[in-house]
Amino acid sequence: MHKAVIDTGPLLSALVLHYQAMRGSRPSFQSFLEDPLLIREQQEQFLDMLAAIREKLTTSHVVAELQGLAKARLKLSGDDRLGFWRNSIELLVQWNLDEQLIRLLDLASREEAKLRLPEIGIVDAGLIELAARDNCPLITNDGRLAGRALADHVDCQLVKQLIPPV
Repeated sequence: MHKAVIDTGPLLSALVLHYQAMRGSRPSFQSFLEDPLLIREQQEQFLDMLAAIREKLTTSHVVAELQGLAKARLKLSGDDRLGFWRNSIELLVQWNLDEQLIRLLDLASREEAKLRLPEIGIVDAGLIELAARDNCPLITNDGRLAGRALADHVDCQLVKQLIPPV
């Protein structure tokens, strides 16, 4: 895949897997990871697949959502939380993650996007908008978002479709 938009769920999963590889697993991580990312071989395939995408795009809303979601779901504190974010920032810089601003006012000015906003919110509407604008797939683990993207004729790939079973 040359270019793709990455949703919060897959992005946070990648950060968790990368942190585990560097620092070891944490009990709270096991409850966070979902199928197909429960098996080490599939975790490696997932990270390799994301690393191979030359242009990784996301929205500024996703980046903002990452910290809150990590705090709520991973339950890291103190040095663990600091280490997780340092490790995460290093990976995102290494990947050259391209954070795009998709403004609410711009979404609201386009009728199709405006209709999406109340239904799925600014984060998901922005992801669909970015994938449509850049004519590239959206990678997510959210079936509802995938359904909406596909209904809007935007290529969307669920993580479980991208990682072959072992």
